[in-house]
Amino acid sequence: MKLFVAQNPPQAHILCELLLSHNIQVEVRGEGMFGLQGELPMDDSSLPYLWLIDHHKQEQAKAIIAEFERNGSHLANSEWRCAECGETNEGQFALCWQCGSSSS
Repeated sequence: MKLFVAQNPPQAHILCELLLSHNIQVEVRGEGMFGLQGELPMDDSSLPYLWLIDHHKQEQAKAIIAEFERNGSHLANSEWRCAECGETNEGQFALCWQCGSSSS
């Protein structure tokens, strides 16, 4: 069954590996259509998606995906201050744009 529609193939594969690490059997499907951007309209029918093999793990899989999305949106939206130079950086960047130091 179709479990999750990704925005791009890397997102689909990251979530696939995350779910596989929790012993939830999924596979990425539909990623071949992604290369046709501009030729076809990009909607749920042409974006890559995760296909759940074991229907009994649907709720567990959805909970893991929801947690992933919550953490990802939090990181992308939160700014951080560089400990080395004091520069403020956007949350999606792991390195300071000013001095190149790591966010951790």
